[in-house]
Amino acid sequence: MSFSIAWSQSIHIKIKDNTNKSSENVNVQLIKNGKTIDFKKTNNAGQCIFELSEKGVFSLKFTSVFYKTKILEINTLDQSDFEIVLEPQVQEIQEVEIKSRPKIAKAKEDTISFNLKAVRDGTERTTEDLIKKLPGLDISDNGKVTYKGNTIGQVLVEGNEFFGKNHKIATQNLSADMISGIDLWQNFTTLSGNQSTALNLKLKEEYKGKITGNIEGNYGTKNSYLAHSNLFKLGKIGNLALIADANNIAKDPISFMDFYEMNSQENIENSSSSVDVEIPSFLNNDNKVKSKSNQFGALQYSKSKKSFSITAFSILNNASLEKLSTTKRTAFEGQPQNYNFNEQKAEKNKGYLGTTQIKIKKSFDDKSFLYYNFGYNPTQDNFNQQTERYSEASTFYDIRNTVKNNNLSNFLSWNKQMNNSKIILALSQLNENYSGRLNVLSNNNLFLTNNDFLSQRYDITSNKYSLDAYLKNKNKLVNFNFHSGLSYKKDASELLEFASQTNESKKIKIYHYINDLSFYKQFGKFDFSGSLSSHFLTINESEKHYFEKSFKIKYSPKSEASTEIGIEYNSRYTTPNIRLLQYSPVYTKELSSSQNGLLTPDLLSNIENYKFTWNRFNMEKGSLLFFIFIYEKIKPSITSDLKNFGTFSALQNTIGQSKDRYVSVLSSDNRLSKSLNLKSKFSGSIFKDSNFIAGNNNVTSIYNFELSQKLSTNFKNRPLQFDLGYTFTKGIFEQSFFNTNSKQDNLKISLGIRTNIKKN
Repeated sequence: MSFSIAWSQSIHIKIKDNTNKSSENVNVQLIKNGKTIDFKKTNNAGQCIFELSEKGVFSLKFTSVFYKTKILEINTLDQSDFEIVLEPQVQEIQEVEIKSRPKIAKAKEDTISFNLKAVRDGTERTTEDLIKKLPGLDISDNGKVTYKGNTIGQVLVEGNEFFGKNHKIATQNLSADMISGIDLWQNFTTLSGNQSTALNLKLKEEYKGKITGNIEGNYGTKNSYLAHSNLFKLGKIGNLALIADANNIAKDPISFMDFYEMNSQENIENSSSSVDVEIPSFLNNDNKVKSKSNQFGALQYSKSKKSFSITAFSILNNASLEKLSTTKRTAFEGQPQNYNFNEQKAEKNKGYLGTTQIKIKKSFDDKSFLYYNFGYNPTQDNFNQQTERYSEASTFYDIRNTVKNNNLSNFLSWNKQMNNSKIILALSQLNENYSGRLNVLSNNNLFLTNNDFLSQRYDITSNKYSLDAYLKNKNKLVNFNFHSGLSYKKDASELLEFASQTNESKKIKIYHYINDLSFYKQFGKFDFSGSLSSHFLTINESEKHYFEKSFKIKYSPKSEASTEIGIEYNSRYTTPNIRLLQYSPVYTKELSSSQNGLLTPDLLSNIENYKFTWNRFNMEKGSLLFFIFIYEKIKPSITSDLKNFGTFSALQNTIGQSKDRYVSVLSSDNRLSKSLNLKSKFSGSIFKDSNFIAGNNNVTSIYNFELSQKLSTNFKNRPLQFDLGYTFTKGIFEQSFFNTNSKQDNLKISLGIRTNIKKN
């Protein structure tokens, strides 16, 4: 395969400050038509070089901890050497009151800069409080920053990674007083060379180049406490961050989504290879929590030079959780009387989770670089529950379940830039170890056996090795990427139940060969992209071949407000994991069992996803309106056949007709005046699953709807601010076999008063 190059040019950039001193470690973005096409850092002499495949007009964007951001337009037809002088960050002069409504955001190329002065009122404690006030930005229930309903790739501090993809550590630990500005980068180049979105937090001058931080302590009724401290050092010798937190008020520093991302491996396409891990019981905060304590620590160091960059961080969270719940269950008419019972559960759970990530990049003079990523993620969950049931007879259960997960990953890639083409070779390894121990003791026989105790050991090991090659080409006609890869994965499980003396071992070997071609083309106001991939699978002795495909169209009409309309489609396939394929019963701490019925390792489930988006952002007024609709269909689906035995339930994993999911979101941010802001949101979801109950066809339908509005004040130079809002939720659960349904409505009205009292 060959490519012809019409032009090849090197442009030399030299940066100085106003004292004529060379400026090193400055971030330089090369931008064309609003897209970042390359990214460099200046060396010790304040220089960097870009290799261009064509001549023309480009933009250069300069960002640094020590200098003001600058954007400069250049024409490489006229010259190839550019010398730029950057202004140092200086303390701002006293603020001058502007009577007209300030512009809340402005867009330049692929960057949206938010004007924090337009939303600050002095009551913000954390960066999260600031983000929630910005149009289009929000914080999801799991702590992720979203923009127009889509999750942001990373949260950065002064252009540097901050604890990987964990958003909460930055948004909840950096105080609002530390932040001077917030930028949204829609084409951010990660350390590995991938493209992503990022929210960049810019610090005030007094927090740069020196050690800074804060200590916070809170004590309340019933011996409740929250202690928090953070320490930061951002400077030329590297960036250091240390965060510690301890509380017993059920404030979790790690969310479900954070846990999943910690246990996944990043690849070249900036997506993650997820692993099959159980969510620790101590992360489950529901309305049954009696008490919960967390001890959390996080440490990161990063340093970036022209030829060498490193980012390393460790996170550890230790938790203890107590729950107490009571339940009264009434069976359907015609069911046995022992299906009716009163139940009381008391839980005492504790455990820990952690992650260590090391990312290293070594650049060479021939425009190539090596990238290495190491990850280690240990988890331990100790679950203890005492259950008492009162029915025709009194029954107790003592349940103890210990789960250990350890994931170890290594990733190495070589990247070579050749004019308008890029070659990448990547090697990756992922090792997963799962160990589960379940012990149940009762005063009655368990699970239709003659034993009043159960002791189960379930171990799973998984090893995966991958070799991938990528060719990425950018030219005037169309940008395209070609990917060819081969992977080998071996899963092995051993299931033992000592009371019944059952033993089952299972092994699955998967060889996966993939060839993928993707493209991107900008045509006027339209952006077109798509991909087609061919997959060959060998699963044990079975061979499978299938195609996956996707396309995306985005239209951006010219209007006073920024408007985008997008349509997306993708089709992919999945196979059942080894847990679903066990023929012997796998018992759980919920007093249920599951075992394979009709599933085979080579069963392919097709997942089709359709997405429509529309948004309109008036940056002058700070108003945004966006709408998202998603439809997803899985066919055939992996489902279950449920049998209820009163004291326990048994599930058989089988093949269903389909699963359907509908999701829609309509959201708006409106600045009613300089001092009033109204946020409105309506969301709805519908989930339908074709399954079975005792061998009978059944369709389970779940409907969830939410309507919320919040009116917030932003009175300048006033001691008090107000928030007034409501949230209405409605949930409906239906089962066709029993022709039954349940409904739940909830209305929450909130009134908040915010104040900031300062004493001179």
